[in-house]
Amino acid sequence: MSNKENNIPMVDGVEEPVKKPTTTQKVIGTIINVVLVVAIVLAVLATYVSFSTQSGNVPAVFGLRLYSVQTSSMEPTLMKGDLVISTAVKDPKTLQRGDIITYWTVIDNERVLNTHRIVEISEVSGSLGFTTKGDNNSTNDAQYVHQRDVVGKYSARVDGVGKVFDYLQTSTGFLLVVVIPVLIFLLYQLVQFFRVLFEYQNVKNRIKFEQERGRTEDMLEEKEADLAAERERLEAEMREKIRAELLAEQAAAAETPAETPETPDEAPAEETEG
Repeated sequence: MSNKENNIPMVDGVEEPVKKPTTTQKVIGTIINVVLVVAIVLAVLATYVSFSTQSGNVPAVFGLRLYSVQTSSMEPTLMKGDLVISTAVKDPKTLQRGDIITYWTVIDNERVLNTHRIVEISEVSGSLGFTTKGDNNSTNDAQYVHQRDVVGKYSARVDGVGKVFDYLQTSTGFLLVVVIPVLIFLLYQLVQFFRVLFEYQNVKNRIKFEQERGRTEDMLEEKEADLAAERERLEAEMREKIRAELLAEQAAAAETPAETPETPDEAPAEETEG
């Protein structure tokens, strides 16, 4: 079976198996990431809307305007603590009686946003004016709403979420909902970064070790090959030397005449006395 089929990567000829996280680790990591990301997104969104409203601006997210209901004047349509979602009014002439609008007004000598229902529409000098009333109020609002003060038309609401926006305007809420989740997210990502970095270093060291071991083995193989070649050379020289010595001995033996043994007739006569 090939390396490709085994999913084992090759690095400079060294096979390095990839450690895959377990299913439990994947699930836990995914849950943590999702929870932290959602918490941070909601916290940043809520903080932006809350502080924008507090600073006198009209917050808008993807063309939608978000407001927190502060009073019970629109109950039961809008409950205190609800989050109101409205859309920008491009043409005030499209507004009709019965529409719920958000507009700038003055309450207790402070310019604030208010959300009430239109009960009457009039036109003065080419501009529209709206008389409004809270569904839970018995009388119409005293102040007349000019078309330039209208910032949005009611579209939907989310129960109770407005309380979160209000809570974020406090130092404790900002700390708990924004600062701490962001720190946890950054800490978690930092831990993940160092974990990956350490794993990378371990893999790199193992690969380096395997490469060094491979080079050492190659050197030993080359040395063994050199020794084998040297041994073969010495054996060949020894064989040639022995062969030459044998040939020399044979040649010397061929040049020396063979001595004949003495016969009885040729034996010297013994001297006799007398």
